[in-house]
Amino acid sequence: MSFTCDVSEESGVKVFTLAGRLMDQAEADSLTTALEREIENGHSNIVLELSELKYMNSTGLNIMINVLTKTRNAGGEAVITNVSENVKQLFVVTKLDTIFTIVASKEEAIERLSA
Repeated sequence: MSFTCDVSEESGVKVFTLAGRLMDQAEADSLTTALEREIENGHSNIVLELSELKYMNSTGLNIMINVLTKTRNAGGEAVITNVSENVKQLFVVTKLDTIFTIVASKEEAIERLSA
């Protein structure tokens, strides 16, 4: 299963729904392009919805760090939600769960960014 990234808007917050396997930079080009476009349009607060993201390796983690860095440099934040156990374990082992804001539901993520 290849990687896909869909962008939608809910309650004024951009939601990036990631699906498949995030394993190399070429696969993440759609995510990077979409993120840069949203930041240029003034949307620096985003939700990363990961319920359909089945696998991510260290390159995928690096891409997530780049997303967080770009949103924070633009004065915003990236909140991660609906993380599968496999992907969540990767965040815990690397201690990146202390850097990222990870919440249980998309609604909670939107609420945090809308406050």
